[in-house]
Amino acid sequence: MKIVMTIALFTAVTCFGMLGSAAEPDRPAPVLERCLVSLIDEAKLSVGEAGLLVEMQIKAGDRVTAGQVIARINDDQPQMDKLRAQAEHDQAIAKAKSDVDVRYSQKAQAVAQTASVKAEQSHKTVPGSVTDVERDRLRLEWEKSGLQIEQAQLERTLADLAARAKDVEVKTADINIKRRLVTAPLDGEVVDVQGNLGEWMQVGAPLAHIVRTDKLRVEGYVDAAKWDPEQVRGRPATVEVTLANNRKETFEGRISFVSPLVESGGDYRVFAEVPNRKSPGSDEWLLRAGQTATMTIHFSQPADR
Repeated sequence: MKIVMTIALFTAVTCFGMLGSAAEPDRPAPVLERCLVSLIDEAKLSVGEAGLLVEMQIKAGDRVTAGQVIARINDDQPQMDKLRAQAEHDQAIAKAKSDVDVRYSQKAQAVAQTASVKAEQSHKTVPGSVTDVERDRLRLEWEKSGLQIEQAQLERTLADLAARAKDVEVKTADINIKRRLVTAPLDGEVVDVQGNLGEWMQVGAPLAHIVRTDKLRVEGYVDAAKWDPEQVRGRPATVEVTLANNRKETFEGRISFVSPLVESGGDYRVFAEVPNRKSPGSDEWLLRAGQTATMTIHFSQPADR
């Protein structure tokens, strides 16, 4: 009897739990009022080397792509340094590849060896025909030519090492040239330009401000007493903004961040990343940083893990 009651109780509890889970999607989705639209990516650019600004390829309102050169500081000196280092590098490479000195020393050694051997043979055949001093000199020439081979091989090795050193100088010059180029670190729109052609720029002086506009962040606050983080993390979200003339536009995004901190009001902060779009027949983005929006989090839909 106890076993039957236990099974019945377990079944009732299980069914209640299932009913509770099934009823969960029937709850109204959390609607976050007065959410703030903000930037995900932006870059405030400055020059990497002090110098004269000789090239400026952007103005406020221009759209740029990541890696695009937007400005250049005078780079005459590093360009000349590169040319010099490249010439010295090529010279060292040519010297390292050449084996003329080695081959000449080898032939000289063969001649010196022949002369020394013949002198020794003559001395043995006719004692005194070649003096001791002459035979010593010929042996010395033979040994010297052998050392000249080693010296020639050493010179080739040193030339190879010099070529590597010059290659480092070439790369250093390239780095110095690149440091005088200012490139866009992201795809975006130029919202401010402060550098002027012909102006002397100091390192760290503001040059341009670029913001990403194709995707924005919408920040809101969720009531911690009603919604647990796992119920909103990674869920789809619909963002609604009011434009001019009370026109409303909606955007689809997804919750990308849930704060681990509950603030003093009992809410915790969430971010949604929302792809932007342009107004039909226009080149202007509809969603802009600084706008106020309403965000609905679709907690009953699958989360993006």
